Amino acid sequence: MDILQYTTEGSIGYLTLNRPERLNALNHEMVRGLRQFFDERHRDYGTRVIVITGAGRGFSAGLDLKAAGEQDQWQPGVGPVQDTYTFQEDIADIVTKMRRCPQPIISAVNGPATGGGLSIALASDVRIATEHARFACSFINLGLSGCDVGSSYHLPKVVGAANAADMIYSGRLVDGKEALEMGLVTKLLEPDELVATATRMAEEWCRRSSPLGLRLSKEVLNETVTGISLENALKLENRNQILAGQTADSTEARRAWAEKRDPQWQDA
Repeated sequence: MDILQYTTEGSIGYLTLNRPERLNALNHEMVRGLRQFFDERHRDYGTRVIVITGAGRGFSAGLDLKAAGEQDQWQPGVGPVQDTYTFQEDIADIVTKMRRCPQPIISAVNGPATGGGLSIALASDVRIATEHARFACSFINLGLSGCDVGSSYHLPKVVGAANAADMIYSGRLVDGKEALEMGLVTKLLEPDELVATATRMAEEWCRRSSPLGLRLSKEVLNETVTGISLENALKLENRNQILAGQTADSTEARRAWAEKRDPQWQDA
């Protein structure tokens, strides 16, 4: 059984976290697989949008604490402190790789997304969920800091500082309805509608946006979310408009607009 299942349909890639017996909790194999997966997307020009979901009844329950004694040392040849610190850095690096990934990412949250699972959802561009979804910064309930794997960075930007503080300080579960109200997810759907809705969203993005235009848009949003100045945001926007405007796809888009039809993108 592949711990990560990946398929493509046209321009859309579907990544399924596949450890349903452990609510898709992150073990060493999954961490390695996710880091490699997002590295490989950098030159994957055929895939324009990625949809992430979980197998079974969960999205991801975060780090698999039960697997600690079942796995080899993460970084051979070092002591336990350096070993665990290296693992901490590498699991956190997943969210960096997700944000650097040129394809926009939709998380289709079908169940619990807690701890590191919440962080993966937060590192996506858009989150949609079912009524069975549950979200929690569960780190603090383990005697740790409530901030981990990018939660202190992404969560306030998504739900606001007060909602983020409440989730981080309490570690409480947030259900799908509350997640929708606070903006953590943008849609609440029936289970059989979840991936289909993510697909329709991805198809709409691909239909309306040129391949380069979509990649450049994510690039700028990544930078502006970090809090760069207006002047620097304008510089990035200006550069990207000139780059995209010189492409054959830009010419095709203007022609399609005049002819009242969908553009035929060639990434050229």
